[in-house]
Formats: sequence, C-alpha cells, structure tokens
Amino acid sequence: MVEFNLRPADFYFLDLIPLIEIIWADGDNQPGELRILYNFLIEHIAFLDRIAGIQVVSPKDADAFLDRFAHNRPSPRLLTELRSIVFKAVPAHRHSSIFEYCLDIAAACTTRYPFGLRDRIIDEEKKLLTKIFAELNIKPDTILPDQV
Repeated sequence: MVEFNLRPADFYFLDLIPLIEIIWADGDNQPGELRILYNFLIEHIAFLDRIAGIQVVSPKDADAFLDRFAHNRPSPRLLTELRSIVFKAVPAHRHSSIFEYCLDIAAACTTRYPFGLRDRIIDEEKKLLTKIFAELNIKPDTILPDQV
C-alpha cells in the first residue's frame, strides 16, 4: 500500500471506504451524506477502542483520514483498491452495518429535485451498492434484522 501513501492510522479507517465510495458516486460530498459518515466514524472509533481496551486512533488521525477521503475526492482507482482490502479484513459481523450505512448515504441526498419514484438513488450509486452487497457476501436475512 506504499503506492497509495497510507499512514498507519489509515488502516483503522478502511471500514469507511465503501461509505466514501457511495458519497462520491455522484461526484459530490453533500452535507447530509457527510453527517451519516461522521456518525459511522464515531461508532467505529468507539468499537475500536472497546475491543482494544485503549484509544486506538486519535481525533487528529480521524480528521486526517476525512480530509483525504471525504473532504477531497480521492481517485476511483484508490477507492476500488482499498475496497478490495476492506472486504477481506473487516469481520463478517460488521458487514451488514457497513451496508446499512451505505444505503443511508445513498438515500440521504439527491442532486436534483424533483426526482422520479425510483430515482432518489442514482444509477451510479445503485451499481456500486450492488457490487458492495455482493462483495460483503451479505444474505438478505442479515439486512436490517431489527426491522423484521
């Protein structure tokens, strides 16, 4: 990963890559999408700290990651390469949470109003969601279990 110039702390945030891909699918990082990403980030940091029993990453580390990936558009190649790592490294019990956040981000904003009945999520986001769904190997009965 030297070619992508990742800092050691960045590896702790790779769970965010699918969400970041969805944010940038329409070419714009909208405030509503970023709020959802920040919420996931806060939960993710708490999860890391809980399983490690210590503070694993600092707020400065999180800010640096967000500046590089969420506030400035990274190359699609970089995101694709990092996503391939994410799905190998992320524990299976986190997959449905990541996917649910991706769905929330895709539905959070639209770039034009009014939108058609099935146009709130744009085609680029739908294609990416389909890839993420398959790569996370999520079974339909594992999505939104509290809503069943």
